Amino acid sequence: MKGGQWAGTAVAVVLETGVRERLMRTAASAKSEVRAVLRAQIVLAAADGLANGAIARELEVSVNTVRKWRRRFAVLGVDGLRDAERSGRPKVYGSDVRVAIVATATSEHHRQVHRGPAGIVPAPAKPQPGIGEGAGQRGGVGQIRPRAVASRRG
Repeated sequence: MKGGQWAGTAVAVVLETGVRERLMRTAASAKSEVRAVLRAQIVLAAADGLANGAIARELEVSVNTVRKWRRRFAVLGVDGLRDAERSGRPKVYGSDVRVAIVATATSEHHRQVHRGPAGIVPAPAKPQPGIGEGAGQRGGVGQIRPRAVASRRG
């Protein structure tokens, strides 16, 4: 016995008409998430009687992936195709706080400030015409000698 099932025995998947149509729409959708499309394709192929190995080869996934989604669908139905809750640290802030942060970060006032080492300071002024133009012509950046740079490195 392996994983609670006899080796070679796949979980049977039987689809009602409405569920089949929903899965077919998901599987054919260009806008659905890739993982939702794959899971729908696995369940549809399982319902058509294909073996886990054949489904895995056809969809280019592992047999364990096919087993997982086939079993979850058989036990939980369409809801089993959703991602399970993840373990880990619970969220500190609720969705209302996250919405407020995004609203602040995308506001006009937020875009008009600059964050530097000294904290929040007004955004730099727009460049003035004529400043920085022709620096190479006046002995600027284009005229730095390599020896002068090397001697200052210390």
